[in-house]
Amino acid sequence: MKRSIRKFEVFAMHAHYDSPANYADIFLRLERLSIEERIYHYSPEVVIGLPIVSREADGYFIQVVEGGDDSALVLNVETGETRENILSRAELLSHATHFFAVPRRRRAAIEFSQRGAKADMIATAIEAILRENYPDMKEIGFTFAPVIRENFTREINQFGRIREAAIRMIRPNASWTDHYTDLSDLAEESGGDKVAVEIKAPRGGTLSKRAGIVKVIKDVVADSQPYLDDAKVTGVREGETNETTVHSKKHVQHTKVAVNADDAGVAVVTDIRSKLRRYLSSVVGL
Repeated sequence: MKRSIRKFEVFAMHAHYDSPANYADIFLRLERLSIEERIYHYSPEVVIGLPIVSREADGYFIQVVEGGDDSALVLNVETGETRENILSRAELLSHATHFFAVPRRRRAAIEFSQRGAKADMIATAIEAILRENYPDMKEIGFTFAPVIRENFTREINQFGRIREAAIRMIRPNASWTDHYTDLSDLAEESGGDKVAVEIKAPRGGTLSKRAGIVKVIKDVVADSQPYLDDAKVTGVREGETNETTVHSKKHVQHTKVAVNADDAGVAVVTDIRSKLRRYLSSVVGL
């Protein structure tokens, strides 16, 4: 059997609707739906399905399939010949992404799939499926926020001069004011789900590393339930002359694991499930 290297990334989960979010209930409701009910039309060309929602002792293993295109060329890598693969009306070519979630810790380990659904698409699908199938969840919001490693903040602290900084945050759990920053009041009063801010220093000047937008970035990253969507800081490090940009997306907590795969490179479900669970367990301390 072949082995394939897969990247697992860690995310915090944020849900919000009228009553306090119950993450165990969210995943239980997903599990109770039929496979046919766990399908979401993400766009006219893309459909997302959750064919597997399997409860474990401490969490849920979920397979997410992204499908598109009603026909494709199949390449024979030995002969170089191609043939047209015609699918039935109800079939789509698809790629799978897998993740393991622990509701009581509000954490998920999501496989990074180059061709499959990414974390934001998965969150959108979960939200839409719950809204479609449960009347009391018509207004639910559901998002994943990447968990950023501490070395991102350490790199920011190495700057002698910060020319510009930008942040995009998602609405945390129940409300913005649950996790207060200098931008919380503005976001709460606006009734928004995301807030994005970019600030530049005056020519020849620098942004503060201890206040303002840079402090907000540090606070959101360090929150016990981080709700950063994206952030970057550009400046010059102490002792250097060239500018450097540090980007939060390059500091997402992750690991790389070898998993069993078939001849087409598709991960064996039982193997990737156990390794996702093992990795997230090591992160959240189960």
